Amino acid sequence: MSRRLKILEVCNLDRFAASPYLLPFFSKLVDRGHEVHVACRVTSFAETLRGAGLVVHELPITRRVTPLRDLACYCRLKSLIREGSYDIVHTHNPKDGILGRAAAWKAGVPRVIHTCNGFYFSHRSSSVKRRLVLRAERFAARRCHLVIFVNTEDLALAAARKIVGPGKALLVYNGVDLERFHPGEEPELRAELALPREAEVVGYLGEIRREKNLDVLVRAAAHLLPKHPQLHLVLVGDSSHEPGEPQRLLALASRLGLEGRLHLTGYRQDPERFHRLCDVYVHPSSREGFGVSIIEAMASGVPVVASRVRGPREIIDDGLDGILVRDRDAEELAAAVSFFLETPEAARSYVQRALEKVKREFDHRDMVRKLLSAYRT
Repeated sequence: MSRRLKILEVCNLDRFAASPYLLPFFSKLVDRGHEVHVACRVTSFAETLRGAGLVVHELPITRRVTPLRDLACYCRLKSLIREGSYDIVHTHNPKDGILGRAAAWKAGVPRVIHTCNGFYFSHRSSSVKRRLVLRAERFAARRCHLVIFVNTEDLALAAARKIVGPGKALLVYNGVDLERFHPGEEPELRAELALPREAEVVGYLGEIRREKNLDVLVRAAAHLLPKHPQLHLVLVGDSSHEPGEPQRLLALASRLGLEGRLHLTGYRQDPERFHRLCDVYVHPSSREGFGVSIIEAMASGVPVVASRVRGPREIIDDGLDGILVRDRDAEELAAAVSFFLETPEAARSYVQRALEKVKREFDHRDMVRKLLSAYRT
């Protein structure tokens, strides 16, 4: 990209734009002299984005289907894009991807790109929901120049359902910053959370929402407790979309005899420290586009257990560098966690293979190179 470009990144939340794998890419664009704007719903991360040299625009977007607010969001995007005269508009999430691509295409933006971070349904969704989502994605795909996929399953589905042809599709795995996420110890963080020195820590990092199946993780911990009396759960993440979820999980933990063993930290800007704190990392979600926190844990030298759903099953070779279990199966999840806690030699071999895979396949620098190339086309 020899000339200076004006780029609009459209995201559902400023927190998503400030994530450890997106913000470094945006910063790289700024370092190369490009003008980068972000349109998103603003919470507490706008200053982080501005501090990185980005221009932030408020976007009244919600995750739920809200026709009046969605129309206002579309009109806001269309107005912003026309006034901004952008060279590239890049959308990143399901809903803003539909609205943003439609608005950018209507405004005649020279290059419209969308990153498909998963389709907005899981294998448990109804056939009606699947059809509606795929129809909306087909509509939006006709209104952009390139769709970037973060896993091969979504790419194959898009090709099979004629959402996007091969000339418009590009596979780019999400990447992790290996200088930030690496093996190590976190004794000060253990003290900060008042965890006993001998505690066995099972962790999760991500949104605190029902679809993440964190109640299943709590139930799995109850199965583990008799054989692992030093077990503690540490859940790190934002719950603003479902503010009642932390209390529901704490109440469940209390009923199952885990009172004082479930620690919810809220959102933290130092996820690398929490990964290093864990003895086992668990990702029990039913729906994932990719699962960035899984590769963060792998890079941090932590054995990983995840649900056997799209995204995680592309990252993990089951039985080699991690363990995949049926989603919403607390007993199978408990057995996998117990295996890692009780057989440290086996856990170390899993961790070593996972570290090698992350360096080989999920280095953030490779992701940045591919995205820069897509922008340069």
